[in-house]
Amino acid sequence: MSDGRGPTPARDWGTTFGGIADGWLFSDVEGPLPPVLVLPLENPDLYDPAVWEKKAEVVRRHRSVTVMRRGGATFGVLTAKLGAPAAAMAVQAAAARGAHTLVGVGYCGAIADTLGCGDLLVPTGAVAADGTSAAYCPERYPAVADHALVGLLKEAAGGPVHDGLVHSLDAVFTQDSALVDRCRATRVDALDMETSAVLTVARIHGVRAATVLVASDHAGLGLPTDGTLLGAGTRRAVDVALEAVTRRAAELG
Repeated sequence: MSDGRGPTPARDWGTTFGGIADGWLFSDVEGPLPPVLVLPLENPDLYDPAVWEKKAEVVRRHRSVTVMRRGGATFGVLTAKLGAPAAAMAVQAAAARGAHTLVGVGYCGAIADTLGCGDLLVPTGAVAADGTSAAYCPERYPAVADHALVGLLKEAAGGPVHDGLVHSLDAVFTQDSALVDRCRATRVDALDMETSAVLTVARIHGVRAATVLVASDHAGLGLPTDGTLLGAGTRRAVDVALEAVTRRAAELG
């Protein structure tokens, strides 16, 4: 359209698309999201919201987020996202809706000999080998977890939990023995698909973020998944994340 003085300048496409993404995720949510969120990082086809809903009071359900209350504190649990692009979009859209603390809960393939199936890893940082992080920031930008949130997750665990580095990639079929060997040589503890993007996008948008990961198998030793240990680890990771976000939400009032 024109007012007779020339074409009307186009709206910035980044701003426009931000609104589109918000509509995809949160069109049924009025106003801001809870400031403290959990982001399950797993296959949406296998995601079971009951895992979370049976451990906290459901305040209200939306398409992409369920608002919950536990111990008098209110927080949100997003629907599951798999891979760096989907996780990054959820983090950025949530930040635009007022989120400022986010805990991702997902899985990793162990590399360090000290990690076994079902063990928990709280990464202090990530090797950003995914394409999404590279699109957001210059090469060598550090994907670092929020230090206080890492401490809160370890405290909430109330028992053994590992910290260290995770190598995040989004081309999952490119991982091979050579990659595992490189990670072992540089003391990277595990492989995953989302942590680097979650930490990078969260930091850029002023969100405190960390992840807690369940070791599902052992790429370093070539050991397969033990279903019993994995199930126990998943339940523990959920409990740890819920305790951490409950404490954080209570701090914020």
